[in-house]
Amino acid sequence: MLKFLTTLDGLVIVLICLVFWIGVAALATYLLWRFIPESARSNAGSFVGPYIVTSGSIFAFLTAFLINSEYATLKSAQSYVGQEVAAATQVAAASSTLTPPDAERIQDTMTVYLNSLPTAEWNALKLGKPEISPSDRLLSDLQHQVYALSDSYPASTAALNAMSSGVEEMTQARRQWIVLASSTIPAPLLLLSIFGGIVLLVNALVLGTVHGRRYSLVSSGLVLMVALNIAVILAITAPFRGPFVTKSAPISQLVTEIQDGAFAPWIKDR
Repeated sequence: MLKFLTTLDGLVIVLICLVFWIGVAALATYLLWRFIPESARSNAGSFVGPYIVTSGSIFAFLTAFLINSEYATLKSAQSYVGQEVAAATQVAAASSTLTPPDAERIQDTMTVYLNSLPTAEWNALKLGKPEISPSDRLLSDLQHQVYALSDSYPASTAALNAMSSGVEEMTQARRQWIVLASSTIPAPLLLLSIFGGIVLLVNALVLGTVHGRRYSLVSSGLVLMVALNIAVILAITAPFRGPFVTKSAPISQLVTEIQDGAFAPWIKDR
């Protein structure tokens, strides 16, 4: 269920959360007016009052913790994309010092791999099945191409060392975002946040029963706040699916630069 929710559009997530929390508030209001006698409402209000601040603070802490944690995961995934692009740029720049045939072969192989990331790789991670992505095989092809150059160039060549180092960093970055893609929000913490939101709403609604039905409208803002907090958590909890995903634009930009000959000085010299 949680995985399904995180694949939905942001507006849909917000609407689902609003419907759920409005339903919770409506049900709680009905039960409070149905089962709390009018003579006991004043005492109930004085009993619940001191707890509303506590329940509000606990809910704010839990949701803030989850939002910060999930946002950090999203930022980490984006940083590994940046690491991948930086390492690929290093490989492309180093390859430009080789002979044109070798450089073109390396850059063409790397372009095929990089093009697979925003499409096949991202889709596989969205489905939670990184093993179906062809990017692993394409990256292995690039590694073999780089290591095979040792037969044609001295092992101490600076370009080969830089390319080997860059390919290793590309592999590490890809493995890191695969790990992040498989991580999920801790279900107990999410359920605890939802329970905290319910307690907070019930406390506010009990206070509303002390002053009459029209004062219960004050809780509408609280319902909106709780719903939006939970919606934000669901929206950012998966770095490769949902409304907030890891951006692949830096990868596409590098591919464009390679295809435009930014790392092919022999073309510019013609």
